[in-house]
Amino acid sequence: MPSIKVIVAALLLSSQLTYSATAYSAMGTIILRDKDNAICSLPVPEPGQSKGYSFVNAPLQCEGWNKRARTLELAEVPSATRIILSDSVDCGRYSSNSWLVLKTRKKQTNTSIIAIEYLTTFQKDAIIEPGLQMIDLQIKTEFRDKVSCVHITTSAAPPSP
Repeated sequence: MPSIKVIVAALLLSSQLTYSATAYSAMGTIILRDKDNAICSLPVPEPGQSKGYSFVNAPLQCEGWNKRARTLELAEVPSATRIILSDSVDCGRYSSNSWLVLKTRKKQTNTSIIAIEYLTTFQKDAIIEPGLQMIDLQIKTEFRDKVSCVHITTSAAPPSP
């Protein structure tokens, strides 16, 4: 008969595996947090696809998240994924609004929790963390708690051998 310790360890491990499978997408996840550390998880689309997440226009991935996101974290996001954070509800990069364009540079990019306001201090083409680069930005006003849309574009999958 298996010992109680082995059974408890197996149950604990299985609960962690179940949680992690529901919290993250197979292609990676962009995690936003607000001032209270509430989480909005945005699944990264399949290779060669784009997905816009508006926090104003339906369908809403995260209800009530307009102008709430304070931090950004990447979990297992594929290389060459382009991420736009914008204060425009359609993720547009207009001359009158603020936006950031980030790009991953590692096979599976994981970052620390990064304040969105801190991202605005980087120059174009700067490396923010290993695997994450600032491609372009335009900041018209303070960007803290201003994100209304996130747009994610993944690179195409390499051809099969």
